[in-house]
Amino acid sequence: MESHLINKNGDHDATEENPVNHQRFESQSQSPPLQPESRHRVVDEQSLFRFPNGVDLQTLASSLGNLSVRDPTVRQQNPSLWSNGSSSSSPINGGGSAGGGGGYWPRSPPYPHRETDSQQLMMSEYLQTLSIQNDYVNGGSLNGFLSGGDLREVPYLSRNRFLDQSRHHNGFGSIVSLAKERDSSNELQKKICVGSKETIDIVFNEVVFHTCELMVDPFGHHVFQRLMERCSNEQISQVLDLVTQHRPRFVTVCTDPIGTRAMQSLMKCLCTEDQILSIVGAVSMAALTLTRSNNAKHVILLCFNEFSPSQNRILLEVIARNCYPIAIDQHGCCMLQQCLDINCNVLKQRLIREIIANSLRLCVNCYGNYVVQYVVELENPSVTIQLVRHLVGSYAYLSRNKYGSHAVQKLLNIQYIDTSRVILFDLLSDRDIDTLLTDPFGNYVIQTAWAVCKDYNLRSILVEHIRLNKPLMRCNRFGNKILEKLSL
Repeated sequence: MESHLINKNGDHDATEENPVNHQRFESQSQSPPLQPESRHRVVDEQSLFRFPNGVDLQTLASSLGNLSVRDPTVRQQNPSLWSNGSSSSSPINGGGSAGGGGGYWPRSPPYPHRETDSQQLMMSEYLQTLSIQNDYVNGGSLNGFLSGGDLREVPYLSRNRFLDQSRHHNGFGSIVSLAKERDSSNELQKKICVGSKETIDIVFNEVVFHTCELMVDPFGHHVFQRLMERCSNEQISQVLDLVTQHRPRFVTVCTDPIGTRAMQSLMKCLCTEDQILSIVGAVSMAALTLTRSNNAKHVILLCFNEFSPSQNRILLEVIARNCYPIAIDQHGCCMLQQCLDINCNVLKQRLIREIIANSLRLCVNCYGNYVVQYVVELENPSVTIQLVRHLVGSYAYLSRNKYGSHAVQKLLNIQYIDTSRVILFDLLSDRDIDTLLTDPFGNYVIQTAWAVCKDYNLRSILVEHIRLNKPLMRCNRFGNKILEKLSL
């Protein structure tokens, strides 16, 4: 190509078949130096290899080969970019030359040149940009930010470059990565606590789309909690939308032992009615799943503790309608008992009404019977009377059940009202009363009824049943327990 251009410019003859010309330009070492006027003319015609400011690619490559970069590790990371070795192939030249200069970028220019003003300006801008980039790669400005500086003190160009790099650092933000480490997490928390609004905004913009990741991280959730305490209402609403818009992800955060604490911290930062209704709506939609988790149940309890009954209306209806499936769950029965301790009459009355309505089925369940017993422990006479009356006609059936017998004994041992007379009368009215005397669970109910009943007539009727079944009871170990208890 050089032979053709030189001939076109009139510097030499345009004879293509001249063997002397072919032999003359076979090697780089024998190529004649170009005249300045001819060189610039060649550059002007190679418009495809021109930069916007007039610097051709070959000249810029030659100039960069002689520059020293601040970061000493650049050449070590990829030595082939700077070496002038005899490589067999080159992505630029297409292969090694006869002179052995087959590297990517030659160290020395192929011909002498003089840098123009535009070239010098471009080199200066390049070095300045590279210097800023190396500072942030080495952690200089970032370390300064963590050790006591403010992002406002970082130059505008540098700050933008830092934010740019943080968005593409291993697929996560750099601040997100720092928040997940013990030491840097503590430093970030301090910065957030005393930082300016601009600092809060910068941190928020970096972590907002990684909110759920930070909420379940052992160290990141502390950063998230501190950040929520400093965020504006608009920012909190944005986080709330990101957390609640995807139900499986919301449930995952709530059921996580760390995520549930972060979620409760977020809920305590809610101020507006729309924010509260948004979180209550999300909790209501996943209530049945959340009640089955020992961690997520605290999110529901916080709703009842922090928000008003009108704001919790939807959640309360969901819990009340599903009272039975919640009560027969290991964690759900504990949650219902804790709900009954909340100082909210609307919540208590609604739950108690549902518990009494389902009390017969709950009493025979391994977890549900504890909910019924807890209603008795509230020591509300009117509530207890409603419960005792609701179970009339079923006490003999409950007494034969392992868990139901515990509920009947609980009702018999009530001290603040006399329920033993009603329960014992119902037991004696059952035609299968004699089977309770030898029942593995019923015998304990009979012993308790004898001990607490103060009605003389009812006690006499019970003793008569025992005397009639005494021979059979002596042959049964459970019957013998009654005889020993009553000293008969």
